[in-house]
Amino acid sequence: MENRLAVGTLDSADCNVMDQISSHLESIELGDLQISISEVGNFSSALKDLSEGELDVLAVPATETMIAIDEISSLGCQIIGARTPRRPALVLVSPDRLMYQPKSAIIISDSELVRRQLRRARPDLDAISPEQVMDLYSDCKCPQDEIERARWMAELLDQGKVDGFVVSRNVYEKSDQTERRHTLMPLPRERGSQHFLPRPYSDLIAILTRSGFPSALIQSFTEPEGNTSLWVQSRIMSSLDDSFQETIGIQVRHRQVGAILRQAEEYRDIVLEQACHDPDGEIIEEEVRVEVRIETLSVDGRRTLALDRLVARSEFQHATISLIMDWEKLVAEVSRDVPKDHPSDEDAPPFL
Repeated sequence: MENRLAVGTLDSADCNVMDQISSHLESIELGDLQISISEVGNFSSALKDLSEGELDVLAVPATETMIAIDEISSLGCQIIGARTPRRPALVLVSPDRLMYQPKSAIIISDSELVRRQLRRARPDLDAISPEQVMDLYSDCKCPQDEIERARWMAELLDQGKVDGFVVSRNVYEKSDQTERRHTLMPLPRERGSQHFLPRPYSDLIAILTRSGFPSALIQSFTEPEGNTSLWVQSRIMSSLDDSFQETIGIQVRHRQVGAILRQAEEYRDIVLEQACHDPDGEIIEEEVRVEVRIETLSVDGRRTLALDRLVARSEFQHATISLIMDWEKLVAEVSRDVPKDHPSDEDAPPFL
């Protein structure tokens, strides 16, 4: 039917796509167009349904699409954009906040990036993976399903075997947790405080259609900030060496000039304030800025390599290419052996 649009959604443990797409479509006016929304079983079969016309739009976690670019194009489909992440930050499930954890507290996380970030925040913490828990307690068996794993970690917390664990907000809610949660914020309230950049594509929903999808409908399913985030993250991640895939943190977001100026005043950050001025020193408030933050850490969390960019939205694509080139130079510099200043000096290992 010409006035009917079939939308398929694929949820993951960390990203509740169905709820986000349903609430969005209920809030917009699409004229006489009738929308039907259904859940799909897996990405491969849903992509086939999309290519054969059983579905007109497919919404999935962006992590699914980034490993299937060739398959998507070979089936005559395309990624038209994305939805803005709503809850990319992870939460610490524990009676106490991170900075009030006891000395040598055991915190579980699936993510190598998060474990390193936890050690940066508290070098005395014992940040471990679920598999390492089984080495500590032989009677423990880690479930493969993420929701069941969260419930298993909650039991360990109740038994006093661990002091906390880190999961996404969605997993926290789906696993019916009763313990307190503490958000691991990507931007600290005070300058110099600990921060936790999210993992790549966190809570980012990609929108797929067949080639030739009406351009007038694209804006009904995508958001400008989501489109920017998907474009920037996909370019960065495709340029990185495989060794960084599990240890890189990325945040991409749109920011209004007013909010940036308030942050610059609060932090007394002259550089941040100057990012909102044109070459003549005038503040241009009309154009949204794109903020890109990227970081990686050493295993013990004591050393961080980070790069931030804040540019006008009209320049973000060129700025992303420049950021990638600068990042590669930084990585090459910090991963080489430090040369001796004098033959009697001791050997100095790389920074990272």
